[in-house]
This record gives sequence, structure tokens and C-alpha cells, in this order.
Amino acid sequence: MDISLNILSGRPYGGTAILFRKSIANLISVIDSDVSQILGVKMSTTIGPLLLITVYMATDYEHEYSLESYRDCLRKLHALIADPDAVHTIIAGDFNCSSNSRFLESFVILLETINWLYLT
Repeated sequence: MDISLNILSGRPYGGTAILFRKSIANLISVIDSDVSQILGVKMSTTIGPLLLITVYMATDYEHEYSLESYRDCLRKLHALIADPDAVHTIIAGDFNCSSNSRFLESFVILLETINWLYLT
């Protein structure tokens, strides 16, 4: 992405966001993930804490650093969802692991580890 002319062209930088009404801000606490690709919040509900995480996982540039970066992000995601207080967890976003991606195997291993399923 070239921003030198103050004209955005190409693929913009990735990021995540979670929007909520100001009136429920007292029920929300931000979860620090230490990486820009993962953002989490914990919301107090009547049945217990809800963990909501958004992700924008790395793109595969077909070099080893891409794969290691992706796996590192998955490890950090796994650490976040291991929160024993959360009664429900929702993860949404772009995992960049289509059926022909080399990232898919790492993603499926994470899902099997935490005994989850994914919807496409």
C-alpha cells in the first residue's frame, strides 16, 4: 500500500474493531492481546461473562515467516479463549484460511485442541 501521496491505493492495512452502545460501556472491559490482529472484550451478562473476539489474521505471502506469524497469532488467540470465567465465547473475523490455504491445517489443529467447530 502506497500512502506517500495521501491517496490510498492497494490493499489497506488490516485491523479489527468492536462497536457497542455507550450505554453499556460499564459492562464492557477490553482484553489486551498484545497483537493488532486480535481484539477482545469481555461483557458482563446476567448468565456470566461473554467473551467477544474479532480477528484479522495474517495473509499468506508464501514464505516461512507468514506461516510462523499465523501460528503465533493462533497461539495468542488460544491463550485468550482459555479464559475460565467466560460462559460463552464468540470469535468472528477473517482467518485467511480457505480450503486451499496452507494455514488451514494450523487453524483446524486449534479448533480440535479447544473442541470447537467453525461455520463458513
